[in-house]
Amino acid sequence: MATRVVQWREAVDPADLREYDAFGPWIYPVRSAAELPRRFRRYWADLAYAELLLKIPRDRDRSQIQPGDDLYHSVLAVFPERLQVLRAEVPDAGEVERLDVRFTEVVGVVTTANLLQGQWTLLLRNGRRLDVPHPATGGDVMEQVSDLIRPRISGPERRLPTTGQLQPRDHLFGVHLAALADRFGSALALHVDPRKAPCRGGFGWPKVSTGTMIVFTPTELVIVNRGEAARPVFMPNYEVGTVELPYSRLESFAVRPPARWSSFHQLVLRSGMQDYVQLCLNPPDAVAAQLRLLEFLEDI
Repeated sequence: MATRVVQWREAVDPADLREYDAFGPWIYPVRSAAELPRRFRRYWADLAYAELLLKIPRDRDRSQIQPGDDLYHSVLAVFPERLQVLRAEVPDAGEVERLDVRFTEVVGVVTTANLLQGQWTLLLRNGRRLDVPHPATGGDVMEQVSDLIRPRISGPERRLPTTGQLQPRDHLFGVHLAALADRFGSALALHVDPRKAPCRGGFGWPKVSTGTMIVFTPTELVIVNRGEAARPVFMPNYEVGTVELPYSRLESFAVRPPARWSSFHQLVLRSGMQDYVQLCLNPPDAVAAQLRLLEFLEDI
């Protein structure tokens, strides 16, 4: 009697097979309940009305997965007045955590990339942060999320000064400055710290700076950095971060002198209970002068 050997793909649920075939370090849009990962499917009735719905994969190698595995750790949905994140930290176990943030509570957006890992963060008025880790290859998709919510957290455009523009020598900063000018219509770099300049960290140990650029656009202050402001001399650094702080959400600022054994000034930008502190190797005098022109800001 002849027998037929069944190929393993024929025995797999077609929906699981489609998800398995598509899986990789990519963020996908979700347009139907069938495209939503099984773990989150019971929330479809609410998610169906989102303007933008994304599923974010776990950090797993394809050689370690099989059809039917729990492959996505979170789902992000943008609604007209809020953003919702559904998160399942532990594969195939535990409850799905639901986080809702109204745009009225958002005071800034932070994006970071470090080799293969990325993170998109909302800074909230109550001092908390909403972190959404993702593959660095999905950075352009998360930038679309930032573009979608930017008009909902930014105020009216402001006129930028016509003098004081700095031209960064650092290639990374130059690329970011050009991209910001394209995105916002104009961008003015008023502070640039050099990279690899000798400096001291908090405990006085010799280090080198990683560089910082502070840019004014018509609607927000943008900081471009490489994560930590200083690193040990022989330690490589691959992190790149961008911080977007709308003027309409800022309430006060301060410039503090370097602490003992440190080379860095502190630029403190406050929104409600949220303090964002940027370390600057050189005094950010031009930034402070421009912030003082925003009449609603207090100089603390």
